[in-house]
Amino acid sequence: MTSGSYSDQEKHPQKEEFQVNVLQELTEDEKIICTRARRKIDTRILPIVVIIYISALIDRSNIGAALANGLKDGLKLSNGETANVTSIFYIFYIICEVPSNILLKKFNPHTWFGFIGTAWSVTCILLAFANSGTTFIIARSFLGVFEAGLTPGVVSYLSYWYTRNEVSYRMTLFFCAVPIAGVIGNPFAAALTGIKVGKLHKFQSIFLFEGLITLVISIVAFFIIKDYPDQAKFFTPQEHELVVRRLRADQGMASKAKATFKETLEVLLDWKVWAFCQIYFGVNNAYTVLSIFSPTMIKNLGYKGTTATYMAAIPNFCGLLGCVIVLYFLNRIKYTFLLFAFGIVTIVGYLVAAYVSGVAIKIIFLSVAGLGSIPNIPVLISWMSVNQGGIYKGTIASALVVSYSSICGAVSPHFFTDNLAPKYTAGNLFCTCMYGLSLLLATVLFFYFRAQNKHREENPMDLSHLSEEEQRRMNDKHPLFRYKL
Repeated sequence: MTSGSYSDQEKHPQKEEFQVNVLQELTEDEKIICTRARRKIDTRILPIVVIIYISALIDRSNIGAALANGLKDGLKLSNGETANVTSIFYIFYIICEVPSNILLKKFNPHTWFGFIGTAWSVTCILLAFANSGTTFIIARSFLGVFEAGLTPGVVSYLSYWYTRNEVSYRMTLFFCAVPIAGVIGNPFAAALTGIKVGKLHKFQSIFLFEGLITLVISIVAFFIIKDYPDQAKFFTPQEHELVVRRLRADQGMASKAKATFKETLEVLLDWKVWAFCQIYFGVNNAYTVLSIFSPTMIKNLGYKGTTATYMAAIPNFCGLLGCVIVLYFLNRIKYTFLLFAFGIVTIVGYLVAAYVSGVAIKIIFLSVAGLGSIPNIPVLISWMSVNQGGIYKGTIASALVVSYSSICGAVSPHFFTDNLAPKYTAGNLFCTCMYGLSLLLATVLFFYFRAQNKHREENPMDLSHLSEEEQRRMNDKHPLFRYKL
């Protein structure tokens, strides 16, 4: 061979052989390394995002405690303004969620989460100084804008660090913040109403102190949130290699995922994503009604505002127990079975609390509804997340699902105004019907996913001629991808 000639291999370099959507088999030594690395991730990633999410939930839901403690009379709100102070948050929350998750890909996670946390905490503080319904509603609008990036953002962020088999457990731990925020938030808000600050009304103390606490947490978050696993400095070389290899074989590396208009459009046209949107709408609506209007519902049973605010923690405590049950059964039984079990508990609890007389019965079954509705939040979000097949699709899908479901926050408050008390017939009917529709659509997805998995098992395809990037763009349509049921 002359010095100017080349072999066929040099002329036509072979594509790197790499299979995506394949669970890698680990040696015993690798399992030990993997466990050690996963423990490091758990201790560095989960605590701060859970804490900041608890703060976000408290800051958005403290409107319920404020309404039970004099907000309407203090700012002289009309019935329309009373509904709008709650619904306006969700309108802007809905509008901004998808753009926020796209921006998450433009900024490092620690920068993005630190910024939006600081912004909404300052907004929460400003709510304490609003002196009219108009200024209060404007401030609540900005609260919705800034909080919009957190929930779908963290859902995507957890997928940066964990494989599909690992993420659902961590997602449930993250969403344990929901009942914890309710257990802590309502009694804490009730305690804050007893603190007199100058000429501020007692409900304004809630916004002032809770906003200040979140501000401190958000500043700390900016410095301790880690961005991407392949850039992490806390792994040993062995841990780094194994973590990156497993994530790359699963859904790909978040630091390499690119935001493209074409892929965004494909996600928007995927009917399965919209089915998940409607399923989560029913699930989230039940939780929204319980979280925001439990103090009002309990107050209408004859309790004082402060007492009702304390008692509103009970359904959330039951929801926390439900999340513990979910943690035990995750990866043991199918997502859809959990969704149906807790969904039936929710519907029964809600119907009895709404339509059966008796103070004790209503409070008991309001708590039963909390036991069922809150655990289904992480169940549904986890089920949605693990069935997207790629980091960027998961990012857009999570934003769409959370955004669409938040419409309930703009609609439901109009069913629970004072002039519709104490029965709230339309609101209760809307809540239970939407939950029933969610269970119906979950059934449709279950049978579709099962049929697709069977078809792919029976009809294998060779994609070795495609590069890793080309295979990644197939997302859940990749023939080796298997839907979780």
